[in-house]
Amino acid sequence: MRISGAALALAAISLLAISAPLPAMAGSTSPDDTTLDSAQEYSDCLLLAKRRPDQAVESAVAWEKQGGGDAARHCKALALINLDRPEDGALELERIAQTLPTDKAALAADLFGQAGQAWIKAGKPQLALHDQNEGLKVQPKNVDLLIDRALNYGNSGMYSDAAADLSTAAGLAKDRPEIFALRAAAYRHLDNKAGALNDAETALKIAPDYPLALLERGKLRLLKGDKDGARQDWLKVVNKAPNTPAADEAQRDIEQIDLKPDNTVGQ
Repeated sequence: MRISGAALALAAISLLAISAPLPAMAGSTSPDDTTLDSAQEYSDCLLLAKRRPDQAVESAVAWEKQGGGDAARHCKALALINLDRPEDGALELERIAQTLPTDKAALAADLFGQAGQAWIKAGKPQLALHDQNEGLKVQPKNVDLLIDRALNYGNSGMYSDAAADLSTAAGLAKDRPEIFALRAAAYRHLDNKAGALNDAETALKIAPDYPLALLERGKLRLLKGDKDGARQDWLKVVNKAPNTPAADEAQRDIEQIDLKPDNTVGQ
């Protein structure tokens, strides 16, 4: 059983990072070669990768031949992912990360993270896990990678591993509600209802009306027999985050809440 549809919504949000620029990539692999012109070319290429990925691939290949280095290769990888070729993009991202010097560990970790996200998009979680592990080897305290790996674990039913990664992340970033909301989901599946409720409430203290935390608290309230409380939380999700996977799941739970005699809605 997977963590939840809303957890997958967070994974989709995470995938948006694939289109984000990496600061150290604004030029070739050597910092001495970075110029304002190369930074602008990198920015332009990334924008093209979003809007016209087919053209971006051609542009990135030409730029690489002219000395664009890793910045050009990174742009090409993102364009390939946006062309629905995530496997090719992931492999390119891996190649860049594997060739970076040790003093660029943070950049390598980010690239491994993007490669992992691309493998998830390709439907290959084991390959994603490999890259997430590689990224965390070079930067063990990378919070985004810990969250990505926790999502991967949770969506594979490995809730203890997911909770462990989220606990590490929580120690590093106490102000990020998604960490606590996701750990609440993992704890719920581990039958740690007290821990799950505490995490859901913690997420809501950080960000009142946070959709995933409300969704989780609603599920936990239902498990305690509090249908009215569950309905209130799910209605907030629908109203506060319309047209999102979390709202869709909350709406389904609301529709089912009176159809089941037990408290298994949303399990």
